[in-house]
Amino acid sequence: MRRLKTAVLSDFLNDLPLGAFITYAYWYAYQQTHNQGIVSMLGTIAMVALLLAIFGGYISDKHSKIKLMRFLILMRFIFIALGTLFLVFKPEMSVAVVCFVVIASSVINIIYNPLTEAFAPALIDDDKELIKANSWVSLANNIATIVSSGVATIFVTINQPLISLIILLVSVMISYILLGFIKPDSAHAGKIKVKEILDNFIDGIKLVGHNKLIMLMIPIALIVNFCFYVIWLLMPKFAITVFNQYWFVYNGIDIAYTVGGIIGALIFSKIRDNIDSAIVCPACLSLQAVCLAVVGISSLLTRSLVSAIICIVCWLAYGIFNSIFSIVYFSVVQMSSSKDNTGLMIGAVMTIFSIINPIATAMSDPLGNMVKLPLLIFILGLIMVLVSVLTFMPIYQRIFKKYDKLYSK
Repeated sequence: MRRLKTAVLSDFLNDLPLGAFITYAYWYAYQQTHNQGIVSMLGTIAMVALLLAIFGGYISDKHSKIKLMRFLILMRFIFIALGTLFLVFKPEMSVAVVCFVVIASSVINIIYNPLTEAFAPALIDDDKELIKANSWVSLANNIATIVSSGVATIFVTINQPLISLIILLVSVMISYILLGFIKPDSAHAGKIKVKEILDNFIDGIKLVGHNKLIMLMIPIALIVNFCFYVIWLLMPKFAITVFNQYWFVYNGIDIAYTVGGIIGALIFSKIRDNIDSAIVCPACLSLQAVCLAVVGISSLLTRSLVSAIICIVCWLAYGIFNSIFSIVYFSVVQMSSSKDNTGLMIGAVMTIFSIINPIATAMSDPLGNMVKLPLLIFILGLIMVLVSVLTFMPIYQRIFKKYDKLYSK
């Protein structure tokens, strides 16, 4: 367990400032250039990298987790160091440097993210400690997410890319050093075969094709995800142009969304024994859509302090409803699949549901230029509401109720 705790601390020191820097980078890129195309580009690259995580997960299974982590963190350190040095000599290139660091991190995360999700079993000596190990990983991730939102606020307030990069550089260096104190785990034998990855993915797709619960949700998930990611990528522009007189709006949105997600998980932990997924899933899906529609209509009517606060509160509520929906829905998906292929099923579902995300992030620029932001957000939120209420239809209700035995035990 000591090896695991050290690895978790290393990952924490890597993720916390990086998450803060990426949040700041989106805001800084638009604040300096007023070009939504740059923000869209960064978001699109991040989304494409997420879709390639299936390859990253396969690669992480073929190597020692600790050795691979050390290599990836070292590469991250080198890229950040190069960016920092370049910024010292060419401060006028700050936007390019910030984008370079974000893009390099997105590429590294293709392997790094699935790796950190899978290192717990490899770093414990007794399988009985797995639940405890996973709780440590989850706790560290939740704390890092919350604190990174606060650190992003500091980065935005200071608004000095060089200082932010130096803080990130030091933290990543400490993260790398910590891994040097851990005895590496053993690597799995076998060569990397792209065909094997694709075959596994195709098997997952076939499983999805035989699952009515997932097949019915695919069109709804694609539309909802498209609308959400267009809105999310427009938040830096929204905060700077619509609520430019209130400096706290952008950071408030980021913190509220994060805190809302954690509150939602805590609420679910208290009520999970009384969950009726046929009610909770459609209700939470619809309510989170209503929250974004309210953000649009509120800022469309007035740009006052009250409207700014309503916007932040709506994102808090969105985080709560989204968290509860995700937990319940994916729990039902797990119940609808065999225990032998749950991982394959979940991986395929997440990939299918996310396939629209790069298109959405790329479209945030042209859509943001075609329609006034408050009106666009309201329209997209309204579309989300309309497709979400479809889950109240009998065909969806029957499927959800079929698996409600999970919560009635």
